[in-house]
Amino acid sequence: MEWQFGLAAFGVLLAWTFQFYDKTSDRKRRRQSTLVAIASEVQAIGFLLRSDRYLERYHSLANQVRNGTWTGDSYVMDIRSNYTRVFEANADSLSELEPEQVSKIVSFYTYTQALIDSSKPDGSAVNSEHLDDVASNVLALEGYLMAILALGDEIVQMPKTPLPTLSEND
Repeated sequence: MEWQFGLAAFGVLLAWTFQFYDKTSDRKRRRQSTLVAIASEVQAIGFLLRSDRYLERYHSLANQVRNGTWTGDSYVMDIRSNYTRVFEANADSLSELEPEQVSKIVSFYTYTQALIDSSKPDGSAVNSEHLDDVASNVLALEGYLMAILALGDEIVQMPKTPLPTLSEND
């Protein structure tokens, strides 16, 4: 009878071990899937910003502001599409990621939204009564773009399996 109890206990332990391993594996798979999805969206946003040369344009404007040669020009980025769908759909899954990863991802999307809001036709970087405010916002947008691209480059490196490289020749 003791051997039957031992065999039953061993079976229970084996079943528990299998369930634990299965849940752990599933959690790791979901974590990596969430990370790959977000990193892919971040990579695409960075690619679009770079291919449209927004940072170079804002560097030029910001340098004019700093040099005192700025004439009041600014760039409008009339972004109407939602480029953050993957992030929004996976926001509940962020708790599965490491805190440092979550911090960078949330900062990336916060700066991206600030860039979109500020550079709209009615945004603060374009539409202000005071030229000093527009100049300050041009400098801020340059900072947002630098932060977005730097954070994006870090986020793209987070998944265990490297993402396919995007290039302008694709």
